[in-house]
Amino acid sequence: MSKVTCFLGCSILLLSAWTGTVNAQSLDSVSGRWVWKEVARRNQPQTQFTLVINRVGNKITGTYSVDQFVNGEWQGEDGNQTPFSGRINRGRVEIEFDPDATVPGYEENVSYKPPTDGRKPALAIVALQGLTLSWRSVTGRIEGVPARVTLRRAARPRR
Repeated sequence: MSKVTCFLGCSILLLSAWTGTVNAQSLDSVSGRWVWKEVARRNQPQTQFTLVINRVGNKITGTYSVDQFVNGEWQGEDGNQTPFSGRINRGRVEIEFDPDATVPGYEENVSYKPPTDGRKPALAIVALQGLTLSWRSVTGRIEGVPARVTLRRAARPRR
């Protein structure tokens, strides 16, 4: 009987350690560049929503951008990015941003600052689901982007 109890106890410990490792790895892998693209239609605008996420501990920072393409050609001039910040809470990421605080161009080291004019910041929930990232707007909207989208990991653009 004691061999069975020992075996079950060791199995539970190993399973717990393995599960903890999987959860830690999935949270680590939220960092990176993620992209959602609207379905392309010939001679029609296609919206692309890009998130660049940086994770340090339980804190999240990054930027998002919304770009338009027609027949695969980018329709922007200087680009845009909107900074955000957030935190990991119960296996999901809560992101706070100001959709009115878009920075023209692609500057490095832009950081999120909450609205100072009395408006409340927008909030989104992001969750890693296998190889995809789900985005759900809770409050506030990003023009041209649905409230719920599924993003895929993308390579960093070459400069």
